[in-house]
Amino acid sequence: MAATSMEITPQRVTGGCLCGGVRYEINFSPEHDWMHGPHTCQCTQCRKNCGSLVYNFHTVTASEITWTSQATYAEYNSSPGCYRAFCQKCGSPLAWTNHGVNTDIELAVGTVDEQFLLGERDAEGKPLGAHGIALANPEADHFYIRNEIAGVTDKVASSGTRFWKGSKEGPMAKSAD
Repeated sequence: MAATSMEITPQRVTGGCLCGGVRYEINFSPEHDWMHGPHTCQCTQCRKNCGSLVYNFHTVTASEITWTSQATYAEYNSSPGCYRAFCQKCGSPLAWTNHGVNTDIELAVGTVDEQFLLGERDAEGKPLGAHGIALANPEADHFYIRNEIAGVTDKVASSGTRFWKGSKEGPMAKSAD
């Protein structure tokens, strides 16, 4: 039987940008929302920000994250109140936040250190597993489904809760298949 995301949730992870100028440590609170923390977005801004068709985020509270190095940390005001954090040296996208609404930080899952995503490797170099499923759970929330590309990104959000746009409108109705 496969482990569920609740069985493999980490207490702590670290991560940062490609050049190491920005580093963070997350200490997850016992109340961390593992079902709604991970999510994907297919909006045009996220696509342009990360250079990929689907952006994987994990929401953490400001009290859960400690920026251990911000030497090259910068933010871009992408829309009113909304900021996209990145490294001004290597360009790595790091996070998204809405300073006007709350202090939650939507962290780019790809910036989490590999040891926490994949774990140790076997003799052939294959990952033995770690916390990737908990940090990027495909059964979680998926935003801007209206931008799905048939045959390319439509399978990413085939499970989980689907949102036509963002979370303000509420989830889409479940199909009857």
